[in-house]
Amino acid sequence: MDAYNTFTQTILNTSEDLILVLDETGKILNKNNAWNMIKHVNEYTLLITENFNFTDLLESTYNYDQLDSIQQVLRGEIDEFRKEFTSLIESNHYSYLFHTYKLNLSSNRIGAIIIYSLSKKHLVVNSETTNILESMTDAFFSVDKHWNVTYINEYGKTLLSKVHTSFNYCNSESPSLIETEFYPFLQQVMLEKKTRQQEIYIPSIPTWFEVKAYPMAEGGLSVFFHHIAERKNIEKDLRSLAYYDFLTNLPNRRMTYDILKHKIKKNQSFSFFYIDLDGFKLINDMYGHARGDALLVEIAKFFNQSMEIDKVVARVGGDEFVIFTDEVNKEQLSVIANKLIQDFQQTSESKSVPSIPLSLSIGISRYPMDAPNTDLLFRYANIAMYDSKKRNVNNFSFFEHSMIEELERKVNIENELHGDLSETSLHFVVQPQFNSITNEVIGIEVLTRWIHPKYGYITPPEFIEIADNSGRIEELTKYLISEVFAKVSSWIQDYGFDKSVAINITPKLLGNRQFFNDLIHFIQYYRVPPQMVDIEITENANLETDQNILENIAFCRKHGIRLSLDDFGTGYSKLADLVDFQIDKLKIDKYFVDKIGKETNAELILHTFMNLAKGLKCDVLAEGVESKEQVDYLNTLGLTYFQGYYFSKPISFDEFEENYLKDKKL
Repeated sequence: MDAYNTFTQTILNTSEDLILVLDETGKILNKNNAWNMIKHVNEYTLLITENFNFTDLLESTYNYDQLDSIQQVLRGEIDEFRKEFTSLIESNHYSYLFHTYKLNLSSNRIGAIIIYSLSKKHLVVNSETTNILESMTDAFFSVDKHWNVTYINEYGKTLLSKVHTSFNYCNSESPSLIETEFYPFLQQVMLEKKTRQQEIYIPSIPTWFEVKAYPMAEGGLSVFFHHIAERKNIEKDLRSLAYYDFLTNLPNRRMTYDILKHKIKKNQSFSFFYIDLDGFKLINDMYGHARGDALLVEIAKFFNQSMEIDKVVARVGGDEFVIFTDEVNKEQLSVIANKLIQDFQQTSESKSVPSIPLSLSIGISRYPMDAPNTDLLFRYANIAMYDSKKRNVNNFSFFEHSMIEELERKVNIENELHGDLSETSLHFVVQPQFNSITNEVIGIEVLTRWIHPKYGYITPPEFIEIADNSGRIEELTKYLISEVFAKVSSWIQDYGFDKSVAINITPKLLGNRQFFNDLIHFIQYYRVPPQMVDIEITENANLETDQNILENIAFCRKHGIRLSLDDFGTGYSKLADLVDFQIDKLKIDKYFVDKIGKETNAELILHTFMNLAKGLKCDVLAEGVESKEQVDYLNTLGLTYFQGYYFSKPISFDEFEENYLKDKKL
């Protein structure tokens, strides 16, 4: 084999792909060493030898797609063809990229190059050395052991001329390869005599290449440069998706974690603001996500431009942002948080909508004062943020370790509410309601009490809020109804009890038809007359008169169930609610009762309540009555229904039965 063909074969053998060179008839002129690595996978592999007609083999094995493409190339109809296909090799199925190229042979003949690529690299190899190298989509050059360029294709010339504008591979005085960015890599391959590849960025172009260098037996190297800018751009896009928020282009939670871990590793002190946008969900619900997204972009800009301190702003959730800064002094952080809230209040008026004001709830944790790692800093700042929500809108809280105890208490209460309620220490009491003129009991209100073995007395507002927020309020209320109706049913049978039984329900249950279906089931099961059932709705909730609620109220009316508005005068109800809900009874809150004899304005409001109730033709009952003077004044207004310690404190079922049923005081 002469030196020319030796070099040709060397070029072919640098590739790990399966390569064949065919003449104009389809006979094999050359193949590379990769074919020798297949280990005789089948009877056809033995036929892959020089002078064997490869197109005949394809026809006999029914590989018509490959056969047709090769014949089109040999006829000069197309210059190249590529297609992915599957082949059985050593009892395994492999996905290959089949690639054929036009090859210009001597005497104006047309041959073909065939490449079977497992790695799907678009490496082009030709039969005769010049054609092989010039038809490549990669840059290629070879050097001898003295670093003299012995061959370079056109793409290689273009590439090296961009690396050095004065590069001339024919001129020994031109800039040497030793001066290029990739020389240290090539030098390593030359010394080790081992094939290597590496991704190299060439700033003078500027772009990325995958450089693959093969040591040659006689010394020197064969070097391929494969352009990978597109792949690098994809990797960059994937990194952006992985580490940046797609909407605001701020760092996301993952990148925030990485930044914080880096700061902790360097033992840098810093503070961590966890910020929640109060009111944002309503904007999304009422005005759509497009409006909400545009608003988030504006808010992200505000956070970046506010606070004239070194900081990093990130978006870590739908309406949750974080800001961390190197400042750790509590006084300074308080100043920063207050200014952030004030500036946000001023700008949010233009960013929000008139009916839905936005506000901030901020929790602050500090490293290393509060926590030693990123997870705890996130958690503690989040806990502090929820603490700030409980105080008021536009507020901030520093993390305190006592908050963990409070959270654990809440979690434990919630877990018990999710268990068997009969196994808890929950129990029920009743507070009688009286007619002050006859001193007779006109009804009872059922109240829930919880004396916890660990926490002692848990107030109803605390555990009812937890039940409401955790989705257990329906089960808790049905448990109450079942227990109470069972007792009331026995009173009806034993004593002819016929007074109203008031049961409190939260606003969330008002729109729940299944709850009311179950209520009717309990009424029928325990044979409690529906007109005795009085549903009390607290006015300290923002009632929404949606269609479901109105339909459920009509459902109650249809079955004879009564409806009362509790804590009247202190909540959010509109006068329209009194019409929409068709209230049977107003319960005046203790706040106004306590003002009797002390504040004239409160007494005027009580007078107004009585006129309002008279116009609506509904009953009125005063809660929290504790003195004869209060009863006497309210009697002068025409109010005779009362509930409070002046008449009776809340008592157990057994006490009520003993005091008001057995001796027929009813």
